[in-house]
Amino acid sequence: MQDFVFYSKEFFLEKLAEKEKMLGNNEVVLCRNFTEKELIELKKQLGETKFPVKFFSCFLLLNSNSKELNKFKNKTDFIGVLGGSVQLNNFAVSSKIDFLIQPCVEGRLVFDTATARLAKENNTKILIPFSQFLHANETKKVSLGKNYCFFLKIAKKFKLNPRVISFAAKEKELRSVKDLQAFKGFLEKKFESVIK
Repeated sequence: MQDFVFYSKEFFLEKLAEKEKMLGNNEVVLCRNFTEKELIELKKQLGETKFPVKFFSCFLLLNSNSKELNKFKNKTDFIGVLGGSVQLNNFAVSSKIDFLIQPCVEGRLVFDTATARLAKENNTKILIPFSQFLHANETKKVSLGKNYCFFLKIAKKFKLNPRVISFAAKEKELRSVKDLQAFKGFLEKKFESVIK
């Protein structure tokens, strides 16, 4: 399986690789709003060391900036957008970006059928970050859960097949493949998959 992490100074690649392998992942995507210098250093480190998992880089857009998108398009393995607003979600699915991470936030639902249709047409993969729930207070968790339940119904209708990822910023936020799959089952209200 492939996990995505919010790559920060908290992580040491050797330790991260061992932990991810133990949790059932053989590929890890390091997401960050990298500078060009950071990307060069990361690629050098990944080329010099053999890890028990395969690492990939993902430039994470935090706003709808086409100039930044074009600048990094061929410099990383993937391009992702940290969504959570109508504008960012639409930018991600209409700009043919690889991943839309965090399509929902608490409060009003910001993902609709028009966005889903574009995501399907442009083959944009949609990822639900488990860490978003870890960082939310109890009231926000309820609102987030409700929004992701509605989102998953829309996603099913358009056959988008979204995945739950850890998107951990710290080692303690990492989760096993089975935990993440069970959490998606819980959100889809398929309680049989949660029990297994």
